[in-house]
Amino acid sequence: MKTILNILDECTSSFVISVCTLTVVFILLIAIYFNNISIFEPLFLLPIVVLSWYGGRTAGLTLAALVVTFTFLINALSIEPLPLSLKSVIYISLRFIVYSVLAVLIINFRDAHNEESAMASTDNLTGILNSRGFSIELANEILRSIRYKHIFSLSYIDIDNFKEINDSIGHQEGDKLLIAVSKCLVSSLRKTDIVARLGGDEFAVIFPETGQPEVKRAFASASKTLEYQMLKKGWNVSFSVGIVTFEMLPMDIKEAIKIADDLMYTVKKNKKNDVAFQVWQGKSHNGQ
Repeated sequence: MKTILNILDECTSSFVISVCTLTVVFILLIAIYFNNISIFEPLFLLPIVVLSWYGGRTAGLTLAALVVTFTFLINALSIEPLPLSLKSVIYISLRFIVYSVLAVLIINFRDAHNEESAMASTDNLTGILNSRGFSIELANEILRSIRYKHIFSLSYIDIDNFKEINDSIGHQEGDKLLIAVSKCLVSSLRKTDIVARLGGDEFAVIFPETGQPEVKRAFASASKTLEYQMLKKGWNVSFSVGIVTFEMLPMDIKEAIKIADDLMYTVKKNKKNDVAFQVWQGKSHNGQ
């Protein structure tokens, strides 16, 4: 079940701005009706906080300024008579400062939160998704597939002879190889495909709304690019790859990863340096 925050995450900034502005207007109308602005002032904090988080710095500060302006005008219209004096100027200024500081604090917290979330989902070495980020994307893809009744494909990639590179040339060269592999995958696959490093020398790719014929064509380009770059750099490695097309959706992300991982290991145990394809139609019906 979606929460209000989940719904707001999916809304556009303009929609959130409209809702927050209407909320302020509604609070003002209630204050006018009850002829008392003071008891309703704390309610203005909610739309300011929401708009600062979802609408950005400018929108949050603008709404804070509008709230102070409107409340002053209401006071000036004798709901709570407040003559224009030094005291009233200080009072108005303090309220604007409080609202503005709150908006800035919320914005800074949001930016720090988003940055931390991005770092937690990103592989430090390659800059692509890590295992955590991949799990989130895969879970979302499974949910989309359930909702819209479409298939998707998943590949599991292991670098053959990577340990020998680390042992013979060094870990620094091994890191360069991993970075090169990630760049090759990102540049040669489609923009909609999601590339991740699961750890060590293992990578994975999600191919949204992609059947087996399409995924074969999509990965063919990546295979050629990988082979060319490895030869160009003088790295004696190859790739064992398992690519599964899920016509029957897996139970969860663990099952999806295990199916692709098992398929990759069939290549690894046999001749390596190959790509195995499989159409998953459930545990009792599946074929290659």
